[in-house]
Amino acid sequence: MIALLLVFPGCIGCADEGGVSFLYPTATVADEPAVTPEPTPASESESVTAGEPETTPGSEPETTPAAETEPAPADASVPTPAGAQVTLTPEPAGADEGDDFVPPSPEPPDPSKQGHPTPAPTEQLSETVIDHINFPKEYRDFRFKRDAKLLEIWFPNIRDADSAVLIFDGQVYMIDCGDESSASRNIVLLQQLGIQKVDILFNSHPHHDHIKGLGLTADAVEFGEVKVCFPLDSTESGLWLQQFAEERNIPVSEYQSGDWFTMGKNGEVTLLFLRNYDPMMDMNNQSAQTVVRYKDRSILFTADMEKNGQAQILKHVDPALLKCDIIKYPHHAKNAMYEDFYNAVGAKLAVVTSVQGRRDVGQKYLVAKHMPAAYTSIKGQFIHLATDGDVWLCEYVSSNGK
Repeated sequence: MIALLLVFPGCIGCADEGGVSFLYPTATVADEPAVTPEPTPASESESVTAGEPETTPGSEPETTPAAETEPAPADASVPTPAGAQVTLTPEPAGADEGDDFVPPSPEPPDPSKQGHPTPAPTEQLSETVIDHINFPKEYRDFRFKRDAKLLEIWFPNIRDADSAVLIFDGQVYMIDCGDESSASRNIVLLQQLGIQKVDILFNSHPHHDHIKGLGLTADAVEFGEVKVCFPLDSTESGLWLQQFAEERNIPVSEYQSGDWFTMGKNGEVTLLFLRNYDPMMDMNNQSAQTVVRYKDRSILFTADMEKNGQAQILKHVDPALLKCDIIKYPHHAKNAMYEDFYNAVGAKLAVVTSVQGRRDVGQKYLVAKHMPAAYTSIKGQFIHLATDGDVWLCEYVSSNGK
C-alpha cells in the first residue's frame, strides 16, 4: 500500500528533506531506535518539548478535579441490544490505480506529484495499526493514498478528562467534552482543525470531567445537538447541562443501549452505543461504551467503566461487538481491566487520557500486558488517529497553541 497526501481544512502538511509531503508530520527523531516507551517514576520531570514525543511524556500543571458524588440513575429496564456483528462492505478500489503513484525514476519528483510517498511502492503491510508514537521507524514512509476517504479521530492534550473529535465526510462529532480546565485544550484543537461547528456531542455519562467543558467550548464553536444516555437530573453536572443547553438553544435528546448512528453521506462510519442498566452499579460502571467502526477497522471508547461494569456488560452483549483495534482505556487507566473484557476487546493500542509515569494500576497493567499506549497529556501535542478502513495510523501532531 502507498499512502499519499491528504489536504484537510485547517491542517497543513509539511515536507521532509527529500521533498516528500507528509499527511501530518510525526514528531520523531530519525536516528533514535524505535522502542516502546517505559513509564518513568512520578518524581521525574513531567515536562516535554514539542517535537520530541518519543521522550517520556509528562503532565500539564493541572489539578485533577475532585470526583463528584453522584447518585446512580433510577431503576430502568434492560433493553436487548442488537447482537448482530457489524459487517460493512469496503468500497471498491479505483479502476486505474497506476495514476495514484509516482513511477520509478531517479529524477526529482514532479511538483504536481508532491504528496506521493517515494519512487518505489510502499512494502506490503503486515499490521493494521501503524503506531508512529511507540514505533516511529515502523513503516516510516507510510502514507494514505491521495484519494483515500479517511475517518480521523483527534484527542486534545488533556488529563483525567475525556474528549475526542471525530471527522468524516464533512461531519464532525465529539464523544464527551472534558471539564472546565480542559475546555481551552478543546478550543485550541478545534480551531487548529478549522472546525466551526460540531454536529453532535455524545455524552457517555453526566460527570463533570466528561461534559462541563462544553461551557467554554461552546463559546468558540457551535454545537448542533447533544445526546445523553442518562436522565439529566441524575447528577449536578446533568442539571447544569440542562440549564446551559436551554440558555444556548442547544437541543438535547436521549439515546439508549443498542442505538446506532452513522457518519458520511452513505453512512460508512457507524457508532454503536452499549451500556449497563443495573441500578446497583455506580454511574461509571453504567457509562456508555461507543464502538466506532469504518469498514474493517474499529475503536472502542470505554468512558469510565471499571471491572464490575466490564464483567456485567459481557453478560448481555455479544463480545464480538466489542472487538476493536484501538481502545480508549477505561477511566484514565486508574485500574486494571477485567481479564475477560480485555481478551474480548483484543485491542493492539490503548489511548490513555492521562499522564504517563504516574504509576496508576492501569498503567502498570498495560506494561504487564506489553500493550503500547499513547498518553494524551503531552504539552503541545495532539493524538491523531486516521484510517481508510484498512489500516490505522497513530501519531502525535504538534499544537499551534500552548
